[in-house]
Amino acid sequence: MYPLMQAWINTFTYVQPNVEVSYSAVGSGKGIAGITSGLYTIGESDAPLSTAQYAGLPPGSTLLTIPISDSGIIPAYNLPGITAHLNFTGNILAEIFYGSITMWNDPRIANLQSPSVAAQLPAHAIQVYHRSDGSGTMYGFTQFLSDSNSTWKAKVGFSTSTLPWPVGIGCLHNAGVADCIATTPYSIGPLEIAYEIANPGQINYGAVRNAYGNFIAANLTNISQALSAGVRNGLPTTDPEWTSFSVIQATFNDTSDKYIYPVSTFTYALVYQDLSASYASTSQAQALAALTFLSWIVNNGQGTGPNSSGATLGYPPLPSSAVTLDNTLLATITYNGTPVL
Repeated sequence: MYPLMQAWINTFTYVQPNVEVSYSAVGSGKGIAGITSGLYTIGESDAPLSTAQYAGLPPGSTLLTIPISDSGIIPAYNLPGITAHLNFTGNILAEIFYGSITMWNDPRIANLQSPSVAAQLPAHAIQVYHRSDGSGTMYGFTQFLSDSNSTWKAKVGFSTSTLPWPVGIGCLHNAGVADCIATTPYSIGPLEIAYEIANPGQINYGAVRNAYGNFIAANLTNISQALSAGVRNGLPTTDPEWTSFSVIQATFNDTSDKYIYPVSTFTYALVYQDLSASYASTSQAQALAALTFLSWIVNNGQGTGPNSSGATLGYPPLPSSAVTLDNTLLATITYNGTPVL
């Protein structure tokens, strides 16, 4: 999310030079902790709050969950001599990250490939990397592994907090994981596709089998299709409902959409509905600036136009239903009882 947020900030402050936006790329875990503890005016996360996190909000407060972007999470790898997209299933990825599959030429990996690619798989140990910090990217990836593999679900699970990874080495933030993979032959790790798009050719990534049975290499089109499929039955409109919402889980058994990328997810802005309370010591001017920025993101920061940044960095435009919901939610945010926007 950092490359997109930084691009948004650069563009927004160019068109709104009197507004200063400060953003820290600390991961979804700290993003949620910061907003729930009153440290931030706006939090950012690739996952909604859990039931326990909602229960820990300041008494009487309402925290809005506002989708602001979407992306795909890819199995990125550094495998010398192989340029094709390797094929993976969720179950095989779970076996790799659990440590049950340790070699690149394991028959369970080879059997998913074409004969020519299978013959190139090296008899070399797999080096696993993952995030060392609480992360929405790891939340989405491990949610997919939990859906795909009962052992992973029972022993590891998924969370925005630091997980008990069975094997591998932790690297800080998405950029750290990208660097670890790029500099370590025979490695693999979960990564936002934006990092591959921003650095084409530096990191290879695999195709993942969707519920229909097709192996899909993530791109803007099939991530966008996954998000549209994931919101087909509607989006939550109140706080607690977001806890159980997941595009990954909504599409996990979707056999009607042939070409969706199955590890696709929203990123959310988290903001209190009443900004006049002292949760983050927000002034009225700060409240207006913050919501003007969020409104600009939702309505101008998507797509490929001259004043947007999303698709050019690997983040497809939001589905229209998400934009409609976002604008409805933003209009409900008040300061001293008066709508901010």
